[in-house]
Amino acid sequence: MEGDAYLGELAVGIVYMLAGARLVLLGVRTGEIPERLLGTSFALYGISGALYSFAVFEVFSAIETPIFFAARVTYIPGTVLVALFTKRVFRPDERWARWLVWCVAAMGAVGVGGSVAIGDWEGFTLSNRWFWFEWVGYTLPFCWAAAEAFHQYLQARRRVSIGLCEPSVCNRMFLWSLFGAVQFVSCVLVLGQYAAYERENVFSSTWDLLYSATSFSALAVMCIAFFPPRFYVRWLNADSAVAGSAVE
Repeated sequence: MEGDAYLGELAVGIVYMLAGARLVLLGVRTGEIPERLLGTSFALYGISGALYSFAVFEVFSAIETPIFFAARVTYIPGTVLVALFTKRVFRPDERWARWLVWCVAAMGAVGVGGSVAIGDWEGFTLSNRWFWFEWVGYTLPFCWAAAEAFHQYLQARRRVSIGLCEPSVCNRMFLWSLFGAVQFVSCVLVLGQYAAYERENVFSSTWDLLYSATSFSALAVMCIAFFPPRFYVRWLNADSAVAGSAVE
């Protein structure tokens, strides 16, 4: 990545850590497990992003590979927690969902372990077959989250129209689905980014820009979903009131 892209990722990482800490504290206060799962996941994303960004600093150049590896193995558990969150919230009693969570964890572990065994500690090499186990392992949770949340959003829209669901809950389903979709796009963009790195041994500024755009977009969606500003909540409620009047 270019220096500005690294600094951008550092800023994103810090916000994720703060958001994660806030959700974890909320979960501890209310006793709710989903908030703790998602908060821990966000915190791990933040730590991973911050570690990746440290490569811009000359003082860390001698230990760049260990830092990249630390960022890599911090990110994987975060995606496993997203899968676990999806299973607990949307499919709590489904056996296949439990197995899917285990598959996600196993693919990440196998991918990283296989890569390390052949000397690829950073995980930027697409020609390494183990990379694809890891990539599927951290991409699948976002696809699953997007699909489940969008399905619930469609059902919630109907409930909102008859007053059985809060507009903010319905909108959060949509935003969480959008978050998963944007994260999926980020995972796809990583392939182009890593392919360029494998050819030229340097990250492409174009791919960096695209990846950074999706990172900031996902962060913005996450913040609106879980920490909506007051004007946004007022807009949702007003829009719902207008729709309700039209139905009557």
